[in-house]
Amino acid sequence: MKKNLWLVLLLCLSMTLSACGQKQGIEPEVTEPVTEENQQEIQEVNEHYPVTIENYDGTGERVEQVFEKAPERIVSNQPQAIQLLLALGLKEKIVGACRSVGDVNEKYLDEFNSLNFISENDSPAKEVVLDQNPDIIIGWGSTFGENTLGSVKDWHDKGIHTYLVENSVAGEDSRTLDRIYKDIENLGKIFDVEEKASKMIEDMKSKQSNVEDKVSQIAEEDRVKVLTVQMVYENEFYARSRRDLTTDLITRAGAISLDDEGGKQSIENLIAINPDVLLIINRIDSPAQEKIEALKANKSLANVDAIKDERFISVDYVDFYGGNYETMNTVERLAEGFYPDLFK
Repeated sequence: MKKNLWLVLLLCLSMTLSACGQKQGIEPEVTEPVTEENQQEIQEVNEHYPVTIENYDGTGERVEQVFEKAPERIVSNQPQAIQLLLALGLKEKIVGACRSVGDVNEKYLDEFNSLNFISENDSPAKEVVLDQNPDIIIGWGSTFGENTLGSVKDWHDKGIHTYLVENSVAGEDSRTLDRIYKDIENLGKIFDVEEKASKMIEDMKSKQSNVEDKVSQIAEEDRVKVLTVQMVYENEFYARSRRDLTTDLITRAGAISLDDEGGKQSIENLIAINPDVLLIINRIDSPAQEKIEALKANKSLANVDAIKDERFISVDYVDFYGGNYETMNTVERLAEGFYPDLFK
């Protein structure tokens, strides 16, 4: 009888202590058992950093940066770069974004529009950027100047990393698809998403190889001649230069690029060039279809082959200006537009 009484008392005491613990918010500590697998994951993360990346300053000079860990707070002032970050799965790290004259591709639009926008153009105030407490700023080379975003050196002196998109760097080098590959590779290293970056590059190069195999069948004399038009005015048009990414995209799609001197040119020059196809840049503030209609309505252009045959292909600003993961899809679409019989 006494033994049973003691058992009842011990049970009551145990229940009382348990209730007290719950009232005081005491929770039993749950620790994940250390396994060989998660120990290896921790070791791999530790072994990835530090990472050294060679990039540039706003003048095109090479700058070396050492990343001790993955950046956690990104500010980006360029939609092309933002689209690439979204493709790499880094949306949650973007704390400040900027709009520009080009939007992102439709598949990324919902994610893009949900970001925290700090400017409606690519030159946000330095104070606004600082308010986001970034640990890296990713964007367009020419915006890293004293009168715009601030110099690369200024940000580095503040302990904030920078990354300038390869195709935006000042200098004589042309913009190319290969430089997009370099961006993907570098960002993969910086953010420790190399496996995803490698798969993206592999996918792009596979598409590139397929296009090149097909267009290699086209004889030189049968290759179409293509001119890029960015803007259309009353008696002028705005062309892209031979250093622009359009030259590389047109060439990889199996055509001959007529892009030479960029900037405003006379309509007479367009008549003299007489392209087989016109590549029209689609921008938010200047839709491709409006420019196509303006070119067709200009009677002096009636005998230009591209306009007479209505051979227009539009390219989104985000895909041609600096380029991104989807730019290779644009090359595929160009090749199909240049040589429809080849891609039936």
